[in-house]
Amino acid sequence: MGAALCTVFAGRYVAEPLLAALFPSRCPLCDVLLARPTSGPLCERCLDGLPRHAAAACRCGYPMPAGILPPCGRCRRQLNPLPEGASLGPYEGALRSAVLALKFGGQRRLAAQLARVLWTVPRVRELLAAEAVLVPVPLHARRLRRRGFNQSELIARELRRLSGQRLCAVALTRRRDTHAQTGLSAAQRRVNVAGAFAAHRTDNVRGRAVVLVDDVYTTGATARACARALRQAGATSVRLLTVARTV
Repeated sequence: MGAALCTVFAGRYVAEPLLAALFPSRCPLCDVLLARPTSGPLCERCLDGLPRHAAAACRCGYPMPAGILPPCGRCRRQLNPLPEGASLGPYEGALRSAVLALKFGGQRRLAAQLARVLWTVPRVRELLAAEAVLVPVPLHARRLRRRGFNQSELIARELRRLSGQRLCAVALTRRRDTHAQTGLSAAQRRVNVAGAFAAHRTDNVRGRAVVLVDDVYTTGATARACARALRQAGATSVRLLTVARTV
């Protein structure tokens, strides 16, 4: 077994320079040529430089302002419909660029790479330690056809591989092709997604804890609408994991 593993690793590291020479790839963020193209589209420098939350976070995932300890105000008043969650870092800088390259630049392999970085966050591993079903936020069928993939589902698939939890990519459906949330106020976002999601194949979530997976948390309107549909379908709890979160 040991000799076989050594052969696999040796083959990989011998192949990396050859692949880099035959099929040169550039990092989508800094445009540098990748020395190890099989590791993912981001170079090691950009990967290491992805911003992470600097302050302590509430159990819901909200990054607390400097000098203020959790819980956050909404959790303290028990008004948070998503009381458990986590994310990697703020939706800014290199992390924002990486998410945009995934969603709109066709860099599908970024999903797995971002999920692996997300997995390094202790709170993420804690939320995925207990038995749960991973459910990605769905795209409407028309948008899915245009884009060719659902970035949230790709992230969730890698988290499933890392955590060993179940994945149900069809637990939610998007009934309306809503307007893009970018540029809308918090109130407009709530109206935009009201009634947009419905549970599908409810046996997959009834009586189970659900971990909802998305790329970005902005105002939380989409996540709350999804959580509402999942709880109506009988989910016992809904936790939220996102790569990035606006601060």
